[in-house]
Amino acid sequence: MLKFVVSIILCALAARDSFGDQDFRLPSNTAPISYDLQFYPIFNGANSTFTGVAKITFKAFTSDKIIVLNQKDLTVNTVLVTDITTQKNQTISQTINKPDYEQYEIYLNSAYIKGRNYLLTITYGGQIRNDLTGLYMSSYKEGNQTKWLAVTQFEGPYARRAFPCYDEPSFKSYFNITVVKPKNMIALSNMPIRKTEPGPTNTTEVVYFEQTSLMATYLAAIFVGEFLPSKNGSDLTVYTHKDYIDQTQYITEIAPKHLHALEQYTGIPYMLPKMDLLAIPDFYFGAMENWGMNTYRESYLLLNDDAKTKNKMRATLVVQHEFTHQWFGDLVTCSWWDYTWLNEGFAAYFQYFATKMVNPNWRLDELFVIDQHQKALAYDQTPRHPITTSVSTTDDISDVFDTITYNKAASVLRMLKYLVNENIFRASLQSYLNINKEMSVSPEDLFVAFDSTLADNSTEFGNDLTVYEFMTNWTTQSGYPVLNIVKNQTSFSIVQPVSPFFVNAADGVNKSGAWHVGLTFTTELSKNFNYFSPSAWTNKLSSTTVIPAPRNLTGWYIFNIQSTGFYRVNYDADNWDSLTRQLNNNPADIHVLNRAQLIDDSFALAKAGQLNYSVALSLSNYLKNETDAIPWYSAMNSLSYLLERMPRSQDGYGNFKTHISTLAGIIYKRFRGLVSQGNTEFHVLSFWDTFATWACSLDDVDCTADMLNYFNKWQTGEKIPADIKDAAFCVGVKNSNDSSVFDKMFDVFTTTKTISEKFSAQAALACSTNKTQLNQYLYHIFDGPNGPIKLSDFDSVVTAVSKTPIGLDVLYEFLSTNLNKILNEVLDGENIVTFIYSTLAEKVTSDGQIEKIKYLKDNTTIPASVKKSFDKSYKQVNQNLVWFNAFSPEISQWSFVNKDAPTTVSPAPTTPPTSPASTAHPAPSTPPATTIKPKRSSATSNTHSSLIILLLTVFTVLFIKYTT
Repeated sequence: MLKFVVSIILCALAARDSFGDQDFRLPSNTAPISYDLQFYPIFNGANSTFTGVAKITFKAFTSDKIIVLNQKDLTVNTVLVTDITTQKNQTISQTINKPDYEQYEIYLNSAYIKGRNYLLTITYGGQIRNDLTGLYMSSYKEGNQTKWLAVTQFEGPYARRAFPCYDEPSFKSYFNITVVKPKNMIALSNMPIRKTEPGPTNTTEVVYFEQTSLMATYLAAIFVGEFLPSKNGSDLTVYTHKDYIDQTQYITEIAPKHLHALEQYTGIPYMLPKMDLLAIPDFYFGAMENWGMNTYRESYLLLNDDAKTKNKMRATLVVQHEFTHQWFGDLVTCSWWDYTWLNEGFAAYFQYFATKMVNPNWRLDELFVIDQHQKALAYDQTPRHPITTSVSTTDDISDVFDTITYNKAASVLRMLKYLVNENIFRASLQSYLNINKEMSVSPEDLFVAFDSTLADNSTEFGNDLTVYEFMTNWTTQSGYPVLNIVKNQTSFSIVQPVSPFFVNAADGVNKSGAWHVGLTFTTELSKNFNYFSPSAWTNKLSSTTVIPAPRNLTGWYIFNIQSTGFYRVNYDADNWDSLTRQLNNNPADIHVLNRAQLIDDSFALAKAGQLNYSVALSLSNYLKNETDAIPWYSAMNSLSYLLERMPRSQDGYGNFKTHISTLAGIIYKRFRGLVSQGNTEFHVLSFWDTFATWACSLDDVDCTADMLNYFNKWQTGEKIPADIKDAAFCVGVKNSNDSSVFDKMFDVFTTTKTISEKFSAQAALACSTNKTQLNQYLYHIFDGPNGPIKLSDFDSVVTAVSKTPIGLDVLYEFLSTNLNKILNEVLDGENIVTFIYSTLAEKVTSDGQIEKIKYLKDNTTIPASVKKSFDKSYKQVNQNLVWFNAFSPEISQWSFVNKDAPTTVSPAPTTPPTSPASTAHPAPSTPPATTIKPKRSSATSNTHSSLIILLLTVFTVLFIKYTT
């Protein structure tokens, strides 16, 4: 066993050495073998503290006199270094705390001996934090009593805030964890309890947990609180507090199936003896994959019978995301944060495709294209970091949890799956996991597994490429290409520009890139949307590729079948016209994912000035006959961006909004018809929710009347469907002049025990048209940890308030009046003010609004770091003005010409909407044996409108921390 441990450490150190000697990285002279940790939380409300003992067994890889660990904000009391062989203590000359590098240096009088093991014992203490990192406090109300709990969040560089450690993912170790807890509370950790003993006082107990498998520090976890368990005859347990324990049934029933899905797919049984899922009241991330003890936001785990369908779907996806990490991230771990995508990309991929194994009717392979693939394309069409990035500071670690690391990485993995086929993809991943169990890895380890599997199956990847060459091409350069395709008499000419596709031409200056692209296409003659083997490849060394075109082809053609490739496609005018005619005449002849692709690509190309907006808008007009929801999601994203930008146009905005409102009303009524006919399938109810919210936000008459009717019934105590509460609550608050309606909704927000209803009420409060009410709503951020708005939810509140012009005015007044108060009195105040400002900069349109936020930005009294962020966000204002001046006249003209055009509406389908093209050419079925964790998102990480982000809460995002 020791030999195996040493091999693990040597592998980790080799990975460490490849990064150079950045000051914030730990040296490679020592490495941990195991930790014995004791945590003793002392509860005193928001001022709770803890003491700790960290016993670290480490191996010396050189003869040196210095030991360097990570630690932040801890008070070290004693340090002892013992030679395990001789049991003699080493004399310590000095210790130095280096807060700028979050390091702690221990200097010895005589050098430790290379190859020998030592025991480092540190006693220390600290504050139980209130910023949702490290070991932190959270609270909830039980009646009138505030209940406190302590829980950990260690990813990325936050374990060092709870114990001195080698806080880098390559330093995998065994953990023996002990917790001293009050007798009235429970303690949980990664492993089951080994034994419990009396504590140091009459009111405490000491809980000893079993030793963990080899794992990184960021995966260690503890919880101390008064939670109750909910089991379902398995080793999986859901924990929450007493008031919510009846909302655990859904997850308790479905979670074992989703854990088993990964066992089936990987061929590797789940490694630990138990799995706990904890619903935490205050949680920045969407969820966290601590091995054996996953933690979640309450809204992602707690669901009663009256929960919205989209919340159930979202919770299922998030649970599957965290379960995927038990293999991709926990068992096999990225060796450094440059490679975070090896953890998050797979989790974002399998949260859809493993969930599909359990729920094959949820259409998750198609929804993946909308929520992951198209979102990543939109995010990456402004300059970003590559998938494999460069992390240089501790701040960079947090920043890397973004749409690139989650969505783009998942989309590129999907592209790889289609290029090698599902069987090779699965076999390669099984090989990767088995070879690298309990190890830390780099992307090369993954790519080699694919190339080895291809070789074992006597299969070529294509274009004389290895998977290593292909994937390195896609993971180490940022951006993606647009392929410009022109049909000649007998051939297609495919041109790949020398620079990535950017929506802002200035972004492309001095940027270059070339990608290996496997070309797939079909035509009006064949309509084969299920053949994924490339017909040809672009040549990375040449901008133009010429391939034969089918004889006698006079109609349309489509490249990038089912959007399997991560790139955009532009055509000549004749083909865009042909495609538009086909969509208007019979959209079902084109696969549903390619219909969504045509909408998404055309509007992105128009935004970049590479296609006339009139082409994209005319193409999207076919939606009046579109019965499938998938292309509508693409349309919502694209059209809502234009709707946010067009209020500056006094002449064109009215016609354009009317056009979009008419379209939204069409799809709303179709899904209303499906539901009224008794269709209760998951995706149908979820789509009904989304389209009702969209149509009512655009003041569609039928939607508004329906939702007012539902709201009035709810007001009288009648039960209404949970799936329209988002829309009904919003319409009810928006259309009421009675302050009692707002007050009642606020009471629902603060008192309901139904998590789903709570967030419907939270969003509805932002629909008020009363500035005083909106201002009062925002002011609850000052109520502190026990206030109605949790710190982790404030971004959602700001986004919801920003949806209306009145809301934007209120947000500006709130920020300008309270900027210093927020910075000085609110936890995470700087992130809050910068998020509000970035939201304003993205959405303001009038000269008056722009002048106000410019004045605020130029205020000389704001802190330098805040000023820097404001300046960066304000660039979006200038980019929006450039866009408006360039494109609004064309959009206004198109809207005027088409404002009186008759709208032909197809009747509501009587069955769940599917693509007839899919039926005609069924996709290959998944083999029976074959079988997402969103981190906090960045304030500037989404190029789509925030309205549609809310509408697309069927899925998470990532989080992203940005964030995945």
